[in-house]
Amino acid sequence: MKKFFIQTFGCQMNVYDSERVAVMLKKAGWEYTEDPEEADLIIINTCSVREKPLLKVFSCTGRFLPLRKRKGVRIFVMGCVAQQLKEQVIEKAPYVDGVFGPGSEDQIPQAAEGDIFPYIATASESLLREEIFPESSRGAFFEPYSSCVTIMHGCNNFCSYCIVPFVRGREVSRTTAAVIDEVKVLVGNGVKDVTLLGQNVNSYRDPETGSDFAALLEQVASKTGIERLRFITSHPKDFGERLAMAFRDIPNLMPYLHLPAQSGNNRILGEMNRRYTVENYLEKMELARKYCPDIALSSDFIVGFPGETRAEFEDTMKLVDRVCYDSIFAFNYSVRPFTKASKMTDDVPEEEKFDRLNCLLDLQRSKIKEVRGRYLGRTIGVLVESESPRGGTLMGRSEHNLVTHIVNSEPGDIGKTVKVKITEILENTLRGEKIKDQ
Repeated sequence: MKKFFIQTFGCQMNVYDSERVAVMLKKAGWEYTEDPEEADLIIINTCSVREKPLLKVFSCTGRFLPLRKRKGVRIFVMGCVAQQLKEQVIEKAPYVDGVFGPGSEDQIPQAAEGDIFPYIATASESLLREEIFPESSRGAFFEPYSSCVTIMHGCNNFCSYCIVPFVRGREVSRTTAAVIDEVKVLVGNGVKDVTLLGQNVNSYRDPETGSDFAALLEQVASKTGIERLRFITSHPKDFGERLAMAFRDIPNLMPYLHLPAQSGNNRILGEMNRRYTVENYLEKMELARKYCPDIALSSDFIVGFPGETRAEFEDTMKLVDRVCYDSIFAFNYSVRPFTKASKMTDDVPEEEKFDRLNCLLDLQRSKIKEVRGRYLGRTIGVLVESESPRGGTLMGRSEHNLVTHIVNSEPGDIGKTVKVKITEILENTLRGEKIKDQ
């Protein structure tokens, strides 16, 4: 039987796309392998949101070139870099056999069985479809108990630093019925935890009924039997009271909100075209905590945006210090093609960018025990998913989306939600003891 291997870079939406391709290939008679040495087809799912993942694509394809020469393995590139560069992927790496942009990945099984190479599918019209993938691609693949469902693709915000609208297209929402059907398939496969995905989920609108994202959450939560429901990513400008109330009113909506701030300075937010102020953002944080006092908050930040002064960066530090996030994701600014910011002077030296990034991450690390100290001694629910990497314990995610190691758990707990008393706060995870007699 022919085997395929997928390596995925980037966001959870890329993971979702890889999973859909994997299901399609499996149904077409292919077998998945985690070892590229065994593969007849290697697929690299790419990200171009920042420069570093883009550069990784060609070093990654180069690593697989010996397999191409030795055993004729086919190499496909899919995802945002494929859409950004199109035929240039082949020009830069002529040993690549297929290039598939977002919206064209459903052609991969057909291309893999064909004999026309290089196969290039990057038509932007494909992104206008509500349903990128066929119904037959639905189902869990990589993880048995947690999975994702894309509810919309594309973005209309045009933040000045972001390439997403140029490679993922404009916003297109799926119908509520299609989302519910897909979640039901996952639940039927044993999935307990589902994350609804979109570049900006809270701008979702059902194309048939016009109902909003809060209504979609209510429908999915009540009609699918899913045990745990989450969503990412929200844009602060669209986060309002109705969505905040959902954390109070929907029992299986987990208390976790990812709301990217990107900067703590109003001038920089204006230059980024974020369309809110720091004051607006703080109001959103207060709103979330009003309806869910124990909510876990996370955010994204960019440091070293063109023209950002040290004082403006310090405003970001103040915001992180004030909000008290459970986690943050921070990155140095990098120029992306097509964007408005690419026409600005990238005038913050790289050394200064790294210094600011390290300062921000050091601040967050210093606050972790303070913020997560509220879990110490508490009993929380953890969906047990696998063995810990270093062995000796099992691990899973809490309601607050924190990886938790369970020191006295048993193999029979995998796939179940167990009560765990937290005994230790680690830098990136929690540790606790399973409550007996559950």
